[in-house]
Amino acid sequence: MLPVVKRLKNSMSIIERIKLILQKRALQQTSYVFFGSLVNGASLFTLNIILARVLSVDFFAIFSLSVLALSTVAEVSDFGLNSGLLRFAPYYISTNQTDKLKQLVKTIWSWRVWLTWILTIGGIALSYPGAKYIFGQAKIYPYLMYSFLGIGGVVLLGFLTTFLQSKQRFFYQASVQSLKGFLRLVIVIILAVLGVRNLFAYLSVYIFVPWILFISNYKVFPENFRKVEVDPAVKNSLHSQLAKFSFWLSISSVMSIFATRVDSVVISHFLGLESVAVYSAAYLPIQFFPLVYNSIGAVLTPKLSAFTDKKELISFFIRTLKWVSVAFAATIILIVPSKFLIPLFFGQKYISSMPVYLILASSLALNILSTPFSIIITIFNQTRLVFVSALLGLLINIIGNVLFVPRFGVMGSAYTFALGVIFSLCFNIVCALYLFKKRDLVIV
Repeated sequence: MLPVVKRLKNSMSIIERIKLILQKRALQQTSYVFFGSLVNGASLFTLNIILARVLSVDFFAIFSLSVLALSTVAEVSDFGLNSGLLRFAPYYISTNQTDKLKQLVKTIWSWRVWLTWILTIGGIALSYPGAKYIFGQAKIYPYLMYSFLGIGGVVLLGFLTTFLQSKQRFFYQASVQSLKGFLRLVIVIILAVLGVRNLFAYLSVYIFVPWILFISNYKVFPENFRKVEVDPAVKNSLHSQLAKFSFWLSISSVMSIFATRVDSVVISHFLGLESVAVYSAAYLPIQFFPLVYNSIGAVLTPKLSAFTDKKELISFFIRTLKWVSVAFAATIILIVPSKFLIPLFFGQKYISSMPVYLILASSLALNILSTPFSIIITIFNQTRLVFVSALLGLLINIIGNVLFVPRFGVMGSAYTFALGVIFSLCFNIVCALYLFKKRDLVIV
């Protein structure tokens, strides 16, 4: 009888612990962001499955390259501005400096609008040389040119969701993310059912949904922030503050973006559109992993940015590592069985993507462990270290792809990808430990 009672007490203790864990605010907020990203990611994944089945292999490859060009240029336009907003806005919010918050938002908004115009017009103008000399496929240039109409929607919606993140309105942010993917998927399904085979129609869905969501949620920004008068001295201070923080981030961001796109460009040049499609089918499922570590980072960044005491920061960081390690272990378990989803979803013509997927997924899971360490580098405002990491990562990706793709085919890009992720993890760990030991925490 006593052993039974003891087991019941132990089971009750476990249940109580689970309840306490689930009641943690940070975990709840992470789950909001993760769910929103999961719905968005799953929707886009399903969307690509539909297109892979509806379109020919060549047309699916063209769609993949067009979306790649759009997302690359949109991300390039960030120049560290969203990171700057996420670094300083939580501090102004927590200290009730509403005027400074509005001035910060207006400053970043102005820069983003100008960059959007420049990159949209420049992208359209350079579509043909980009298609011919970068991707080595001149025939895709009309689709590239059309895709650049979506830069503004992607950029401005990203700015909006980053502002929601800085205010720690994670449920709202997750709702917007969910709608972005869900609306795209629903419209694509309708077009597919109606028998539409026009690639411009499917690109239109990808382009205009972000515009619709941005316009409909514009009210989340501070009231009349665009009309606020910024004193010249304050303006210079803000520009200096953002420039010091974002300069190296902007350069490193551009390099990181190109580092993750080198594989598709090299494959397109050396192996052709069919191999691009095979690599895309392997690459799409691993978008599950960014859902995990981006959700963790989305919640941790504004929380860590609000700390003013180094000891409290370290204590919170150590507690965070425990939960991040659990997320990493849970993700690793899913990798091998999930490879069978590729032929199930994309069809038997993409079965050769399975070994590529295993390498990409196993390496990318390491980014879950790397996320807290990379955030610490920005919290200490040591963005030059981010630049160094991005520069070396870019070199690894360029050299590795150029050397390995001609020799190993599509697998060469997978091997290079793994090398880049392993290097990034090691670099971030070393830098974070050094900063904890040697540097003081400076807020702004």
